[in-house]
Amino acid sequence: MLIGVAGLGLVLLTVGPVAAHGVGGRTDLPIPFWQFAWAATLAVVASFLALGRFWPEPRMKEAAGGRVLPGRIQDSARVLLPLTGLAGLTMFGVVLFAALRGSTVITSNIAPYAFFIVFWVGLQLVSTLIGDVWAVFDPFRTLADLGARARTLVTGRPLSDPSQGAGNRWWAVGAILSFVWLELAYHRGAEPRTVGVYLVIYSSAMLCGAAWRGRGWVRDADGFGVLFSVLAAMAPLYRDNSGKLRLRKPLAGLAELEVTPATARFVLVVLGSTTFDGFSRSSFWLDIVSNRSGWELTALNTGGLVFGIGVVMFVYRTAISAMSRITDESEVELGDAFTPSLVPIVLAYSVAHYFSFLVLDGQAVIRLVSDPFGMGWNLFGTAGYGVNYTLLTPSAIAWIQTAAIAAGHVLAVVVAHDRAVERFPRQLAVRSQYPMLVAMIAYTVGGLFLLLGG
Repeated sequence: MLIGVAGLGLVLLTVGPVAAHGVGGRTDLPIPFWQFAWAATLAVVASFLALGRFWPEPRMKEAAGGRVLPGRIQDSARVLLPLTGLAGLTMFGVVLFAALRGSTVITSNIAPYAFFIVFWVGLQLVSTLIGDVWAVFDPFRTLADLGARARTLVTGRPLSDPSQGAGNRWWAVGAILSFVWLELAYHRGAEPRTVGVYLVIYSSAMLCGAAWRGRGWVRDADGFGVLFSVLAAMAPLYRDNSGKLRLRKPLAGLAELEVTPATARFVLVVLGSTTFDGFSRSSFWLDIVSNRSGWELTALNTGGLVFGIGVVMFVYRTAISAMSRITDESEVELGDAFTPSLVPIVLAYSVAHYFSFLVLDGQAVIRLVSDPFGMGWNLFGTAGYGVNYTLLTPSAIAWIQTAAIAAGHVLAVVVAHDRAVERFPRQLAVRSQYPMLVAMIAYTVGGLFLLLGG
């Protein structure tokens, strides 16, 4: 971790404040974009060299187990589980009703804000900083459990094993693809009724799958649940296979992250979709889609989304192919083994592209909790709350966003190196990471370009 901090420090010492991202790329930087890109690249390379010298053996695997929390905390967590499940189901019901029956004006309906800001962006940060919170609030799991118990009462059949999942995570890949298409490609994605229809279809698919394959199916098929669980591998708090809460060092859980070919594609899809989100704000893309609307706009955005995901996948697969030639190991195995190194970048891109969206636009939720359906209510006395756009200065937002890009890639190098020295002799481990270093630099420069120079 000290190496990561030192690498990030190179960026912060080399550049000055930059303009904020949120409504598109910025070209009015106080320094040329190429200088910032060089500084970030230097941080990644310096981290790589330091790791090769001072990190000769794997450390994350040993730290991943952590320590069991005291019994009183375990007992409290067990008591709270039914309550958190009920709370998650209640919040889901409010958002669904607001989307289907509330105001059709986006700014007067809590559903788009709750779904795209609090849920999608906010829970990514919470999952990373705390743990897999979604697992205890997940309304799909709660409904699947209730359905399984009701069927047991009626038929007398035993409850299905909740640990028996979907068999693979390809369902989750399709699920998350449907969401990023709605968010980034569909021309009416933010409208409350669109959100409502999507939630009905999505939840129906989850519950039908649970009825078909057992209540554990939701665990591997819910795209949101898989994303939050993957990010939670970096968190300090987690629940082991026996159900006990444990505390561990941040980032260490990536050493034990369960990865399949579907998981690798899943992470790359999320990373590629955020890449397209940045590209879609660039002047180049805005020129392409100017004066386009309706399904024509959706078609162009869909093509751009597929292209963005394809580019991210191509860079990673090229690096893995080169690593395979160096180590004489299977590309498939290496692709799965080094997928955890991409997880810090997923979080970094999310913070970089959506941080200002969360902090500024997210304040609207304070107003909307008093009038979630746009009925003119004031349930909690906050209906008159106005968004404080001075909460963070553009300079502060810019620092956080650009630091996230740099830190995310430095941590990615740390994770990849630790995985390499776990699998290979030291010298081979260092050589095997040359292709990954090139890929990380490409992701770093590309991410900064989309953030700052697009």
